[in-house]
Amino acid sequence: MKLTDKRYLKFEAMMLLCGVSVFCLLCGRLIYCNVEIDSGSGAIFILLFPFLLFYFSICGIPTWLLYKGNSWLKLAGYLYLFSALLLIIPLLTFVFDWNPVTANMRPDDIPVDEGKYITDNELIIMICVGWAMLLIIPVVFTSYLSKRCLMKEKQGHKWIIDSASRAIQGNLQSNVRAIAIGYRYNRLTLKCYL
Repeated sequence: MKLTDKRYLKFEAMMLLCGVSVFCLLCGRLIYCNVEIDSGSGAIFILLFPFLLFYFSICGIPTWLLYKGNSWLKLAGYLYLFSALLLIIPLLTFVFDWNPVTANMRPDDIPVDEGKYITDNELIIMICVGWAMLLIIPVVFTSYLSKRCLMKEKQGHKWIIDSASRAIQGNLQSNVRAIAIGYRYNRLTLKCYL
């Protein structure tokens, strides 16, 4: 689909809904874990909200361009792919330490048998996996809503019947007295009475 399509702005509103739902899931997770939020972490958490809205609006652009209007599962797949990769690729490119010598080095003051220490690479992998798992429900939900709300004018039997009747109107012969059009079980039926 094209960015000049009238439905694109409505789709972007659905992407904002996806950002809101991810933020709500994060809030719910923090409440469930009884996390105490002070002024520093609270400010970061509040600034996360506009970042998520911007993030999903950016993810909506390539999703809208590649989506052809077929299935909402395909829309969910494209949206999941772009929204996951837009965070994971920069993290693995710029933050992840690919050097095997320095990747798992511990600070000198932490003993080797201490199991509670998380290296930087382990933290990056946990963030990537957590982000990929967090996206599943909001992406599927907003993709289904997008398909139901935005693409409905090109789906359904009413659109097919209207299209068939418009196609027949200019092609009638003089011996045709009536035409009955029906749509049932994904099958269009035309009965011509001569």
